Amino acid sequence: MRIKFITAIYSNLSGTDYGGRQNRGNHYRWSLISLLRMTNADFICYTSNEEIEQLKHFFYFENNISENQLKIVSFDLQDSKYFNLIKEYKNVDSVKYGDRCFEIQYNKFFWFLNEDMSYDYYYWIDAGLSHCGLLPNKYLEFNDEYQGYYNSYFFDNDFLTKLINKTDDKILIIGKDNVRNYWSGTVPSEFYNNYDNSIHTIGGIFGGKKENFIKLVELFEFNFKKIINNTKVLWFEEQILSLMYQNYNDMFKMFYFETWWHETNGPTGLSEDYFTINKSFYKALEDIKYE
Repeated sequence: MRIKFITAIYSNLSGTDYGGRQNRGNHYRWSLISLLRMTNADFICYTSNEEIEQLKHFFYFENNISENQLKIVSFDLQDSKYFNLIKEYKNVDSVKYGDRCFEIQYNKFFWFLNEDMSYDYYYWIDAGLSHCGLLPNKYLEFNDEYQGYYNSYFFDNDFLTKLINKTDDKILIIGKDNVRNYWSGTVPSEFYNNYDNSIHTIGGIFGGKKENFIKLVELFEFNFKKIINNTKVLWFEEQILSLMYQNYNDMFKMFYFETWWHETNGPTGLSEDYFTINKSFYKALEDIKYE
């Protein structure tokens, strides 16, 4: 059984026509080091021509990551599928200093089309998923003043095995409560078979068997084009994925949470009862690994 994760690191997009989070280069690098503890899987990481040599030096030479496990590929975002459609409806002034890049969001699905389909399972995973904002201290190894905020043993081959087992014949996704702890709006209600915005599907990790990932990409492309061409608006990939969860419910295996915060990163003054009432994101990951 062959497993592949698709991810990306573009650290220098803030202030450009693409937009993106500021100062995340080291975050993404050290987080991906932790994700690579899933040594029974292969990874491909897309990046800019500007960053590729730095990333190769960091992973291959400074941290002895095998080029067989992690392939780093330069990809010009102007070569993104539907780049011209995105450009037509993009509000550049708004995007420049926003924290989401539409090209990267949509390529979470379309980079899969570059694959030779030789793997049995494919997953998208955000390179920055392993960090103290999402994982409590008990899963972090604070052995370095900076690296320790991202250095976790949680994502290992045991997690990988359970991820495969829990995926089964579905597409595994993670969804957040969007009622008591509202997070995001959604696409217009007319695109829903039965309107339901109670769960917001996140884009941090999703995937499954190759055959199912092919269907997922086809459905995303269909809905992406339909919604954007009709609304003349760019929607976040999570909003489209949330629609897909509701309209094609039978194809998904959902793991659910209610708040991003956890016991060691909640705002000052938050009551302990908050974490009894609300399920933290990391507990959805625990549901995959331990239950």
